[in-house]
Amino acid sequence: MKLSKAKLIKLVKPELLKLGFTEFKETTEGSQGFFAKRLEGGFYLTLGLIIHRYYQSAFTGAFYFSKTTRWASVWGDIPSGSYKRPGHLLTDEERSIYPEDEMNAKGTYDIWWDGSDEKSILDFLRVVKLTEPRLINQPDLIESIKQSKEVNILSNYSDMVKSIVANNQTEGEYSFLPDKELDGIPMMWFKASEKVLKGNKGIVNSNTVKLLAADAYRQKQLEHVQPHTTGYF
Repeated sequence: MKLSKAKLIKLVKPELLKLGFTEFKETTEGSQGFFAKRLEGGFYLTLGLIIHRYYQSAFTGAFYFSKTTRWASVWGDIPSGSYKRPGHLLTDEERSIYPEDEMNAKGTYDIWWDGSDEKSILDFLRVVKLTEPRLINQPDLIESIKQSKEVNILSNYSDMVKSIVANNQTEGEYSFLPDKELDGIPMMWFKASEKVLKGNKGIVNSNTVKLLAADAYRQKQLEHVQPHTTGYF
């Protein structure tokens, strides 16, 4: 069975919602399914689903823990530990139950699950639940995120976008807007994002505008959800 994005989301969405995640449409960051939750202290946890390029029913996921929802952003001084696949957060003993084969090569710590097998899907969800607190309850990682200049720039940009949208200050001329609303995000968010990037002499192009707009919009939607605790805030 060839695993489609829609099929994968349908298989895992109910349980991920129970774990406190909110689903978002996402076509700019490369995931095949995107879920996020708000944590205490201005932090967010996102989970992007990934379908294997060559094995038709294989899938995995990757967490991203930061002060933004910009999945997989680890450039500059953003700590690489913010972005982890669940398999990398298992102990050697826990990982030993998975066979070493072409998909799960020895020493890679990657685990791929089978979207055509109900037990495999349930195991993926079990591992997500097991490893999430291991990622977000690391005091050193939390401190590294707090101290990251790049993280704070991105976080501040999103705060500026939210403020501009809230005050309806999106008048002006724009060069990098999408042709139409993208992923259900109203056009004002893209206008505000281009305005923020230009005003702060950031990198401005169609992609950076989309990424900033999506992060700010998701953060705004998650403000209506009770934040989850990590135990370190």
